[in-house]
Parts: sequence; structure tokens; C-alpha cells
Amino acid sequence: MKRLTAILSALLFSLTLLAQNEFTTTATDKTEVAVQYLSLDECKRLAIENNAKIKNAELDIEAAELTKKGAFTKYFPQVSIKGGAFKATDPLLDMEIGKGNANVDFGNLAMNNVFTTLYNVYGPYIDASANVKGLDDGIVGGVMAVQPVFVGGRIVNGNKLAGLGVEAAKLQTEIARDETDLKTVELYWTIISLQEKKKIIASANQLLDTLYRDASGAVEAGIIHRNDMLKVTLKQSEMKSNEMKLNNGIRLAKSALCQHIGIPYDENLVLSDSIGEIPNPSIYHVDHAEAVKGRIEYQLLDLSTDAERLKKKMLVGEVLPQIAVGAGYTCNTLMDKFKTNGLVFATLSIPISDWWEKSYDLKKQELNCTKAENQRRDLDEQMLLQMQMAWNDLSEAYSQVMLSQQTAETATENLNLSTDNYNAGMISMSELLEAQTLLQQAHSQLADDKVDYMKKLTKYKQLTRQ
Repeated sequence: MKRLTAILSALLFSLTLLAQNEFTTTATDKTEVAVQYLSLDECKRLAIENNAKIKNAELDIEAAELTKKGAFTKYFPQVSIKGGAFKATDPLLDMEIGKGNANVDFGNLAMNNVFTTLYNVYGPYIDASANVKGLDDGIVGGVMAVQPVFVGGRIVNGNKLAGLGVEAAKLQTEIARDETDLKTVELYWTIISLQEKKKIIASANQLLDTLYRDASGAVEAGIIHRNDMLKVTLKQSEMKSNEMKLNNGIRLAKSALCQHIGIPYDENLVLSDSIGEIPNPSIYHVDHAEAVKGRIEYQLLDLSTDAERLKKKMLVGEVLPQIAVGAGYTCNTLMDKFKTNGLVFATLSIPISDWWEKSYDLKKQELNCTKAENQRRDLDEQMLLQMQMAWNDLSEAYSQVMLSQQTAETATENLNLSTDNYNAGMISMSELLEAQTLLQQAHSQLADDKVDYMKKLTKYKQLTRQ
């Protein structure tokens, strides 16, 4: 009875430990690593929000809008306040006033005669000389407001030019967004391609593991030589090396993607999109002559041409008459007493000699206008050629994908046939390994071609503003 009790106690203790271990194992298994999933659209959104180039482009828009607001203030009066004070060692006004004369007209002949008689009799006995000094210190100040009435259209044209600057900054931001999108697509699909290759290697490793087990048994049975098993071992080492390189490449590509979209690097990051079926590019083809008008670069060329014309108008405005009206209020203590005064005025300025110099500037600006027109026509042709080349590249990429798919299908059939023949003893292990290598190469090429197609499709859609 004591022995039975001891056995039962030991058994109960063992079951308790087993239960604890099972609970610990289950709890450990339930601890999941947080996985972050990102789609291509999500990556694009993050890149636009966090990319430094786009942030700077948006700051350029703000700067252009501030410039436009600054130009708008030219429509309003220019108000200025000025003041000053001085202290002189000697009076600025120091003059002698000599004896006067009787050249005074009272408007009455009788009064004039009386005054002249008195002055002639008593004048020599009167000392009328005096010394006048003053302006040795003082304070002056005033406020002035000048409203331009006409300045040759420079204010209006300057505001239009500032408005073009805002539009140009917005278009530059769109270009930055397109460039960011394209780079996001390239990084995203590159990682997908590397992951597809990793799956291919994993599938190849399964086949090699099966061959290794079969080869080990065959060697022990004396059916094949150890050289055949060595070939499998060497192939397994090659696959492990390739897998290690792929893992490093995936980590680097993920790091580049995380940096590009502005998030911390996450080793457990999972990209949720897959390439899948490749669409026929014919559904994206458009009329390039019409599409070029929607290009951002085309709109920028229009703005550049308009800007040169406005600059020419502003040069013309510099030689036209300028009219302004104003009002002011001044105060001073120059004569040892506080005195104020107000005034209104109008000014007219007609540049004469400036016409000579500005005539050359106008001719030079006309050349700039012509250059802008020539550049627009030339870039129009270049953009048409660019879209045609992008379409050709896309069509070639699609044809290459179709060819790679056929090659992959053929390689799959060849491996299945080679496996059957190897199991039947009709071919050697080297031939089976070669068939497996061909299949891996075909699928790797197919993954690369699909990624290349997606990149070129994105570029073509951007160039045609789809």
C-alpha cells in the first residue's frame, strides 16, 4: 500500500509538471508578434505625407503665396513716418540786417508822401540794423501717405506675375508627388519580387530535401554512388547561400522603403499586395497628342511663356509716366516753438533719358519671349517622343512577361516529367537537378519581368496623366 501510494504520488507530480509545461507552451505559442501590413496605396499615402521633397515643395507654395500677398499690398498707399533731431555748435542761421529804406507803398499817394518826408528828415538818426541768429537745435517729424495712381501697369502685372509663381509652385509639387509615387512603386514591387524568389527557393529546398533522403537510402542500398548525393548536398548549400543573399536584400529593400515613406524600420513588415495577373497594356493606351496637353510640364511651359510676357510689360511700365497723390502732416521746433502743418500734393514723373537704356532691355526681353516659345515647341515634341518611348517599353515588357510565363510553364512540365523519369530510373539525378535549376531560373525571371512591367506601367500612366 505504501509503495502504491508513492507511485501514485509520483505519477500525480509528473502529471502536474506536464500540465504546467503544456500551459506554458500554450501561452508561449499564443504570444504573437505584432505584424504591420502595408498595401501599395498605403505606402503611397505615407510617402506623400512624410517625404522631405514633397514637404519642401509645399513650403515653396507657402512662400509663393506670401510673395503674392506682398505684391497685393502695392495697391494701397505707402505710409511712412519720419523724424529727426539736431544740435549745432553754432546757429545755422546767422545774418546781419542793414538799414532799411523808404521804399514802402501804402496804396495811398498822400500817405506815401508823408512817410517819405519823415524818413528823409529822421531816417539818418534811426539805427535799423539787426543781427539775426537761430536754428541751433530742433526736432522735426511727420507722417506721409502716398497713393500710386498710375505706375505704368507695374502693380497689376506684378500681381499677375506673383500669381503665376503660386501656380508654378503647385505644379512643381505635383511633379514631386509623381516622382515620389514612382519611387514608391519601384521599391514596393522590388520587395515583392525578392519575396517571390524566396518562395521559389523554399520550394526548391523541399525538392532537394526529398532528393537527399532518397539519395541517402539509395547510397546505403548501393544503388547510386555517393557522388550523386554530394551533388544534392552542393545544390542545398547553393540554395542556402542564395536564400541568405535574398534575406539580406529584402532587409535592405524594406529599410529603403521605410525610409522613403517616413516610418521606422520594422523587420516584421509585410507587404499585402501581390502582382498576380498582368493586365494587357492596350486598355491604358491614349492619344498622346491630346495627353500631352494635360502634362504638368506642358502647363509649366505655358506659365513660363506668360511670365516672360509679363516681364516685358513691366519693363514698358518703367518708361511710362507715373502719377501719385499724397498727404502729409509735419511738426517741428525749429524756431523755438512747436509748430505743425499739413499738406496734400500730387506728383507726375515722366522718364525721358531712361527710354534709351530701356529700349535695349525691351529688345532683350523680346528675345527671352521668343526663346520661351521655341523651348515650349521643342519640349512639346520631346514629351510626345517620351510618351511614345514609354508605350514601346510597356508593350515590350508585356511581351516579355508573356514569354516568361510560357517558359515557366514549360519548365514546370519539364520538371514534372524529369521527376517521373527519375523515379522510373530513366534519367540521372544530375538531369533532375538541372531541370529543377531551370524551373527556378524561369520563375525568377518571370518575377523580375512582372515587376519591370508594373514599374513601366506606372511610368506610362503618369506621363499620360492617368
